[in-house]
Amino acid sequence: MHQSADRVQVEYWWGRWPEANVGVVTGAVSDLAVIDVDPRHDGETTLYALETTRDRLPPTLESDTGGGGRHLWFTIPGEAPPSADLGAGLELKAERGVIVAPPSRHYSGGLYRWREPIHEPVPLPDWVSALASGHGYRHDTPAEAPIRTSLEQEEFRELWARAGVQIGPGDGYYLCPFHEDHHPSLHIDAEGCRWYCFACHIGGGVGRLARRLGLTRPQVLRERLRGRVGRERALALAGDERVEVVGESFHQSELLGLTGGRRRYGGVDLEAVAELVPLEDDGIEVRIEDKPVGFLDQEDAERFDARIADALDLTGAATCRAAIRGGWDRGGDDLGLFGVTLYLPGDD
Repeated sequence: MHQSADRVQVEYWWGRWPEANVGVVTGAVSDLAVIDVDPRHDGETTLYALETTRDRLPPTLESDTGGGGRHLWFTIPGEAPPSADLGAGLELKAERGVIVAPPSRHYSGGLYRWREPIHEPVPLPDWVSALASGHGYRHDTPAEAPIRTSLEQEEFRELWARAGVQIGPGDGYYLCPFHEDHHPSLHIDAEGCRWYCFACHIGGGVGRLARRLGLTRPQVLRERLRGRVGRERALALAGDERVEVVGESFHQSELLGLTGGRRRYGGVDLEAVAELVPLEDDGIEVRIEDKPVGFLDQEDAERFDARIADALDLTGAATCRAAIRGGWDRGGDDLGLFGVTLYLPGDD
């Protein structure tokens, strides 16, 4: 059971350790949640991508960490979500979490400070709670860990339906259709598209399941698929400066569809033509074959904004050369995310 310290207890601690830093327990005990943004590990880029694909975070109480990062403070309107990694350099401190607060001193020597103007903390947006509660990265999973796309998960469900097994979301145990099973011995991970029967001692992924059902599948190529995807188009923005797209982790299904709908052992390295589309909130969306695949980060969006506007005025479309890479499947947990690189005219 959570129990917060009373005023007498806090005054005793402060008198005994007057130079101590301040730690705030987040979650149900305080009804507080804090988003920790670490720019050293691309936290600002991750937050920008999340806000572009969902909603912008409302103004709320904010503090500097003393080490170059920042904390966004929120109240918890309902049940406290779990603490979770929301992506590279971005963490939610909620249930069972602890956050350092001003006027503590960072190990680098800098002080934690409240940012002006000082706002009252506002309720944590629902989409952040949903992301932390299982619709995004789990706390015990590295932020960079790739996941199966919705297309692969749909194929996985359809294959099990062919076998007479209707699987639900998440992990579960089922009666195995490959032997006379009276007690559920088949474990299926619907999200990761993996399965294993503890009686048959067989398992695998989508390919192994298809072969077990007697369905033919193209031979898995161990080399990387090279070539191009999409139609040839004139380039309004021609150049050789490499610009990495952000937020592509939210568009893995679109990228899988663009690259043939099937992962390969060596992944892909495909040329394409991308279109840069300004959004109402000043972001720049990246599309290939009219499918959204990510965004320019805030710095790149500001740097190329004028050239994109000029290209739209002159040709009606801001197109550039692009490459889709990654997306391999080497068995087990060795699964790669698809990534997108743009080639744009440099500052010269």
